[in-house]
Amino acid sequence: MSEITVLAVVGSLRNSSLNRELAEVAVANAPAGVRVDIAEGIGEVPFYNEDIDGDAAPASAEALRGKIRDADAVLLLTPPNNGTVSAVLKNVIDWGSRPYGASALSGKRVALAGVGHRLDTTLADAERAVSIAGGQVPEGLVEEFSISGLDGGSVRGHDAVARRAGELIERLVAPLR
Repeated sequence: MSEITVLAVVGSLRNSSLNRELAEVAVANAPAGVRVDIAEGIGEVPFYNEDIDGDAAPASAEALRGKIRDADAVLLLTPPNNGTVSAVLKNVIDWGSRPYGASALSGKRVALAGVGHRLDTTLADAERAVSIAGGQVPEGLVEEFSISGLDGGSVRGHDAVARRAGELIERLVAPLR
């Protein structure tokens, strides 16, 4: 059986983002036979605008769509930006959902996670956007990693976070094995 690939998309552009750390933990703790790749360059993708989509779509947007299409599953990580999905992640979902009828997210298994406080509405908004875009977020694939559980430390330094991240990836890919 070939290796399963998961594309991790971090909804924060900050270099020291806790959600970026969580993506790195997911890479390091992926189950056997699974490769997690972090989408790079999403800050270079312009805000979605149908006027620049189509045959003349920006190369950065086309590259992002290609990464989504090529992945077997997707892990979206979002910070709680004012209680909703970050603009960065929403833009990824918007580009991934178009053109109409050819969504790169269509039928794709998607897991949602985030590090922060009170991520319930953030993750619910992300789930709604992904579902409208054609992605599938099955039950058990939404995971909140509370900052208070980190005791002021790094995401990378917690065995429980590593275990939970690996388990989330396993639940995401289990039906694909």
